[in-house]
Amino acid sequence: MLPILDDHAHLCPWGKRSEAVRQFKDSGGTHLIISHMPYESKPIISKNDWLEEFKITISLTREAERETGVRTFCVVGPYPVDLLGLSEKLGLDEAVQLMRDGVDVAADLVEQQEAVGIGEIGRPHFEVDTVIMEKSNEITRLCMEKAKDLDCAVVIHSEHPDERNMLELGVMAKEIGLRPEQVVKHFCGKLERGWQTGGLSLSILATKDNVLSAIDQDLNFMMETDYLDDPTRPGAVLSLATVPKRTRQLFEEGKIDEKLWAKIHIDRPRLAYGLDTEI
Repeated sequence: MLPILDDHAHLCPWGKRSEAVRQFKDSGGTHLIISHMPYESKPIISKNDWLEEFKITISLTREAERETGVRTFCVVGPYPVDLLGLSEKLGLDEAVQLMRDGVDVAADLVEQQEAVGIGEIGRPHFEVDTVIMEKSNEITRLCMEKAKDLDCAVVIHSEHPDERNMLELGVMAKEIGLRPEQVVKHFCGKLERGWQTGGLSLSILATKDNVLSAIDQDLNFMMETDYLDDPTRPGAVLSLATVPKRTRQLFEEGKIDEKLWAKIHIDRPRLAYGLDTEI
């Protein structure tokens, strides 16, 4: 049977962790990418604090693979919304420098092969003032520069995708020399027909309507759940069982054939992350 990758999920120290990943495996999942998220185990006030935070993600990733046998990888990076809280505590200039330090630490971990990309990084997903947006774009550009040097993916958290911001990210990548397919736009829903996507790899939230729309438009995409592993929000955003169940459901309904299955779960992960999901 062909592999099944969930391109974006989270595990948390206080959550189900490997138990959730077992649900993914029992539903037919084979490969999983865990994205760093703020755990707030301690305030970020120094470069070393980023390393301690990112090591939590790496530890949860290793634990999940060891305990379930699912091939599990991670991406690490400073969550873009952190810039707001750090600015309030430290002032904007110091906050930006601390975010840049976080990018440096994430890049070091990719170089050490502890992570397969830098993420999720980018911009707040809600309206912010012009200065915060400008600084967020500067940090995003730095992430892309690091990714270009490392030949790795960047996973983008940002406002809801539209043609303007996808093209903007694609142009930014090309200016830097990063292949646009290595820019993974996390949390995509239904895109409007005819939108240009800037060559990005789209990470589609795996509802049936979203996936069918992506198939119908022949988009270059992977599937994600954005599973949060938060006991206070069980199943949010989608259960880890969703991507394998959705893939098999659409295969049985004739909406996905083996060629398209391979495009989603083998070809695109290789282009975006350099992953071989056939092992």
